[in-house]
Amino acid sequence: MERKKIPLRQFTIEEAGELKRISRSQVASSSHVTHAKILLAVHEGHSHCEAAVIAGRRSRNAVTGLVKRFNKEGIRAIHIHHGGGNPVIYNAVQKGQIVGLVKIKPDRKKDGTSNWSLTTLKSSLRKQGLKTVSTYTIWKCLHEAGLTWQQSRTWVETGSTQRIRKSGIVKVKDIDTEAKKSLIEEAYMLGKKLGLDVWCEDEAGPFQAIPQHGPSWQPEITPKCLPHEYVRGGTAKLLTLLHPADGRTVVKGIESCTNQVLHPWLKKEFEKILKSTPIPKSHISKKENRKIWEHWQKGLQIKFALHTKLPRLRGLLVWDNLAGHKTPDMVNWLVTHGVMPLYTPLSGSWLNMAESIQNIFKRRALNGEHPENSKQIISWLEEVAYAWNKQPTPFIWGGKRATRRQRSYQRHHTQAGSGALTWGPIKKQMLTTAHKRDN
Repeated sequence: MERKKIPLRQFTIEEAGELKRISRSQVASSSHVTHAKILLAVHEGHSHCEAAVIAGRRSRNAVTGLVKRFNKEGIRAIHIHHGGGNPVIYNAVQKGQIVGLVKIKPDRKKDGTSNWSLTTLKSSLRKQGLKTVSTYTIWKCLHEAGLTWQQSRTWVETGSTQRIRKSGIVKVKDIDTEAKKSLIEEAYMLGKKLGLDVWCEDEAGPFQAIPQHGPSWQPEITPKCLPHEYVRGGTAKLLTLLHPADGRTVVKGIESCTNQVLHPWLKKEFEKILKSTPIPKSHISKKENRKIWEHWQKGLQIKFALHTKLPRLRGLLVWDNLAGHKTPDMVNWLVTHGVMPLYTPLSGSWLNMAESIQNIFKRRALNGEHPENSKQIISWLEEVAYAWNKQPTPFIWGGKRATRRQRSYQRHHTQAGSGALTWGPIKKQMLTTAHKRDN
């Protein structure tokens, strides 16, 4: 049975302008655009049947109902209304009850969970009196209150950490945190412009010779199966030296990472690097040269004494704040060869861009694989690093705030493990570890 035709009242100037704007909108809801077109067609003198056809509708009854709502409600009539039956209205008190429950920690014994989900919230709210509340209503109320479902993550407070002492657990702070952060960021951003080679060093691992979880392409509903019973085949580590400006890396797989292993390797590699790097020809006085060295200790309260005779500063080495990295023999060797060590603060490994390249190598070499011994892990990691150096990706540094600002107008790609970014996605290697092993 057709509804009785109801005449449309006259538009106000504001209503006419708003309806025309919505009818031409490219971003408004399609239902809003359709309703605006119907009302404008009826206002121009078309019948309800003609208005329905113009807007792509089949029945004039929907047009009649829309006209009736517009005469009563005005511009709000273009919004979709309740489809029928008695509308369920949740007032401010009931919405507050929903949001308030989320802020209360659930009882594991009573509620069966440590964190609320929509389903467990629904069960608990229905016990509290909201007999017909649905998960959609709960979700909508939580979003209106500014709450969203997010993944938990660990948080590092740079410059402080916990240590076990005889008196118990104590919080240790690094008094040079801000100074170290400033110097490392300045090295990343200005080192190349100042003619200094900036390198990052870190030791990745230990990597265990056990089944490694990870995604891979497999036939549909037939995932790759790894054994849950296995024999531990030892562990391996990866010494990594990264040149962020062009992405080049120097790596060495080892089974034990002592100072007797790390220091000779680092000296050997830096000798090669310094031989291939030309010494600046511009002349500077001894006083100016000392000022350059002292600049990279600016603001530090705990620092090592510089030599009386200093060579020309040629490079900066960013590495972790470990006792083995501060041995007099190693520090003296670096300074003698024109390399200034910069140490990250406590809990500040994110300032070392070598962390990012190590995560990339680990993912490419071990994800979804089952290494049987440490030598196999070392071989795979070194093969991936070899392929990376064929087409390396430079890393850049802009700081946290600069990164957030740049994302609004320029796409960057963050790399896990540190604050490193790349201008584009990591380039895929033509020769993968799997292909090399197959051959």
